[in-house]
Amino acid sequence: MTTLKKRKAVKQINRKVILNILRNSGETSIAELSKKVDLSKTTLMNIMNYYISKGLVVVTGKGKSTEEGGKKPNIFKFNANGGYAVGIVIFANKLLSVITDLRGEILDKISVELQTNEKFNIVLKKLVNSYEQLINDTGIDRKKIVDLAVGTYGVTNFDKGVVIFSPHFPSWGENIELKKNISEQIPDKIPIYVDNGNRFQAFAEKTVGIARHEKNIVTLIAGKGMGSGVIMDNEIKRGGHFLVGEVGHMIINPVSGEMCACGGKGCFEAMVSTGRIIRMAKEKYDRYPDSLVFNGGKPDEIDIYNIFNASAKYDELALELIDDVINWFAIGISNIILLYDPQIIVIQGIFAKAGKYFLDNLRKKVNEISLPKIKKETKIEYSELGDRVGVLGAASYAISKYFE
Repeated sequence: MTTLKKRKAVKQINRKVILNILRNSGETSIAELSKKVDLSKTTLMNIMNYYISKGLVVVTGKGKSTEEGGKKPNIFKFNANGGYAVGIVIFANKLLSVITDLRGEILDKISVELQTNEKFNIVLKKLVNSYEQLINDTGIDRKKIVDLAVGTYGVTNFDKGVVIFSPHFPSWGENIELKKNISEQIPDKIPIYVDNGNRFQAFAEKTVGIARHEKNIVTLIAGKGMGSGVIMDNEIKRGGHFLVGEVGHMIINPVSGEMCACGGKGCFEAMVSTGRIIRMAKEKYDRYPDSLVFNGGKPDEIDIYNIFNASAKYDELALELIDDVINWFAIGISNIILLYDPQIIVIQGIFAKAGKYFLDNLRKKVNEISLPKIKKETKIEYSELGDRVGVLGAASYAISKYFE
């Protein structure tokens, strides 16, 4: 490396260090910064002027003068409105979009319904329209959009921005160039990141969620389908074929006739799907006609929340159903622990509302069936981020890439 290149590299490193200090602190002065880093006040002032010119730092006022009566120092602050990130996630039945400032604060959020197996060109149009609506509704300068991250539903090639296959959108076919299509449809020439949405959901837990103090994380979301995000040593894992996290298609009951969307039988996703649990409840109506699950004798009108609510009241049928799903969750999670050995597993989505009985007994069951003689300290927790976890993770990922 030449002397000039070394100087440039050092300059970039110094800038990044200072910007990270500013992002993680409140207001500060050059004198206070000089106590934290081994840089001259002249160098620090040059860095401040650079970021002021980029709109990432602002002067908020004057500090106290020195004891010698010198000039009052400028007070600097990171400008969260110096840029904006957009996060969009395509789910099986809806498209969620947010725009955030550079601290990840959501400024606007849009939800658009998707039909079952919606055609790709229609989903693309709704995605582009949502992007434009976020900018119009907030009235921000579109030149300040720093980048866009899009989470998909299916096996996704992150490097190329290609959806290899989406089991809940079979009409899309294979190897859909989502990144290329988006870049051709939006007027802004910004970096676009396309990945499986579950990875962004894991990133959200790592950056702003319950797992932010952990290095090794697995997130698990189940409902109609199932997906997982894996972070090891603080890095999102994707694998050689971008299959890391496709735990929903792990066979946990090979003798089951329960069909999965992928075409297999006895998949983790199929055994814990809300559809299967509701169907089982309806099949047991004759045995439990007075169960709280049936909402006063209306078996055709129940949903998964009827079962969760009834289990909280220790309804016999509800507990029978919950125990069944706990068993399959425990087998799947035990396999995940053996594969990845995470410090924490975060349950997201519908099952994050399953209640105390589900979580307490799931933890107990996992410790009983997998290497019971070895003490495992993997925490199993509910997500606290709600339905914004995917888009929040996508936007947070976009911000992190910008600051790299």
